[in-house]
Amino acid sequence: MRKSDDELKIDISELFGGDLEPARQAVEKIEEAASAPEAAGAAVSEPPAAVEQKYQDWMSAREKELESKTQELERRLQDLLEQKLQATQTAPVAEVPVETQEAPVPPSEAPVAIEETAPEVEVAAPQAVEAAAADSSAGLDIDFSQPMSAPFLPSTTPAVPASVAVSAEESLKQVQKEYEFLLLYDEFRNIIIHELKDLVGEKKTFKMLERTVELTREKYPEIFRNANWDAAGNLLQDGSLDSQRLVENKNALDPSKANAVFDAGLGTLLSLRLQALEKGLGTGMKNKVRARLYQWINEKVERASQANKEVDDLTRLKSFVV
Repeated sequence: MRKSDDELKIDISELFGGDLEPARQAVEKIEEAASAPEAAGAAVSEPPAAVEQKYQDWMSAREKELESKTQELERRLQDLLEQKLQATQTAPVAEVPVETQEAPVPPSEAPVAIEETAPEVEVAAPQAVEAAAADSSAGLDIDFSQPMSAPFLPSTTPAVPASVAVSAEESLKQVQKEYEFLLLYDEFRNIIIHELKDLVGEKKTFKMLERTVELTREKYPEIFRNANWDAAGNLLQDGSLDSQRLVENKNALDPSKANAVFDAGLGTLLSLRLQALEKGLGTGMKNKVRARLYQWINEKVERASQANKEVDDLTRLKSFVV
């Protein structure tokens, strides 16, 4: 039974795996310095120039890495599509029963009884047959000078129907879209790590990210079942998720509800992580990280719009932050 939000209690000391008081005090000092009279002319949420430049440099490197991962994903899926089509072309042809391979009995040799009981069939004139054959072959790339297959026997290397090729390509495009969406979603986790690891330490940061996955799985087991284990059976201890398992879990759901449940689960996971920041390090820290997430996704939407690319998935991601 799915738990309600009220039942997903967060024990901060257990969630981060240690005391956060020193880090919380450090955050409070930063906030006090930002609100001091000498800093009145600056925006409270604006970090020092050096910190901001460090963040922008890091984000630039992250964008290059994301682009590289996206291109690699496209290449792998294209290879998979080619393999699938090749397998379809070389698939063994089922044997046709012997009786279907027998040549038709010439009308002149057919039993009289069959001729008497068979319905009358109007035979077209030879000229009409030739004209119909010419019309039916129009637009088809067929070399009639080559030997034809025996009656009722398919070619040994049949061409892949266009509908099959299109269906396979569309299917893989949808898979690619799902994986690219999850690549982008994982950037939320990376931004949180960047903002926290120097403040509370990498170990505590990873502990919180890992524990929030477990908490969210209690509410959405159908989405996060085994999602924090990789294909080799290793536990992902940095809060990351295995994209293949997530996609498989989603595909196992009722198609009419899959998208809504999937997005609800991912949105809840991000919400729990922001709640953990607020309870552990204060509202100011939560707002800072949330602003970073919002800034990043807005910049992605703007660049995609300028390049006339789809922004539907980016809008989905943005809805998790709002």
